[in-house]
Amino acid sequence: RPRQTLHPEALDWRNRVVANGGSVSGTTLNAVDRFVKAIHAAGIRDRFYRLNLFCGVSDGSLNAVRTPLFRGPSLTGTQFGGAMDTNFNFVQGDYAETGASGGLIGNGTSKYLNTGLAPNALPSVTTGHLAAWTRGGIVAGITRMIGTDATVTANRMTLDRRPSGAVGDLINWGSIATGTFNSGDDSAGLFSGSRLSLTSQRFFKNGSPATAVDTQSAAVTAHSNPWFVFANNANGSPNTYYQHRLASYSIGDGMTAEQMLAYYNALNAFMGALSRT
Repeated sequence: RPRQTLHPEALDWRNRVVANGGSVSGTTLNAVDRFVKAIHAAGIRDRFYRLNLFCGVSDGSLNAVRTPLFRGPSLTGTQFGGAMDTNFNFVQGDYAETGASGGLIGNGTSKYLNTGLAPNALPSVTTGHLAAWTRGGIVAGITRMIGTDATVTANRMTLDRRPSGAVGDLINWGSIATGTFNSGDDSAGLFSGSRLSLTSQRFFKNGSPATAVDTQSAAVTAHSNPWFVFANNANGSPNTYYQHRLASYSIGDGMTAEQMLAYYNALNAFMGALSRT
């Protein structure tokens, strides 16, 4: 029987994991390969400046978990952010690769990752997206799965989970995200948001868009504070930590509703392959 041909980007990720001191099972490598192929088939590979699927064999330094799959819009072009996510306070017991507890869990007080990717490193911040697959859970106040800001609203680029009955979950990409939220959702799945222009920003859950579109004309300001995951980078200091489990995150260019749905479908298949759905 002919052997499966692995995509070069799946092999490149495996090789970087090994170079970083980690390891990957054949089952996981095949799941990553199918995910990469689905992203290319959907024509959305260039939407990603950074994407991490939080997978690989567990070890004390979480070497595989901290190695992102994508670090730029293409394998051969400019790569953005750190070669690995920098770990602050996560331990081996915070991670499980498969099952209902698949992913990496925060504690809401001290654990976060530094991507090393700052807005001013991107070619443009006029458009953009943030996305994270969470295992769900109730939040009591403002929490940020991904975030960075500086001193003014136009610097804020965050993916928030907020309590039901309040503002709800939302995306900020350089503005107060009026109209981009849903009612607050504590269930698992892909939470994401996309700004396609200065007057078009929208929140998504599992690839389905919120009804309202933010039409504020807001200037977006790039700055040098890198995005944190499981917390917000508040002008260099972490705050508004996220306490639940994440199974992936991504940072990149803006996506249409059709592109976001294709992204969700590829991620959902990957999560299913690792029994995370």
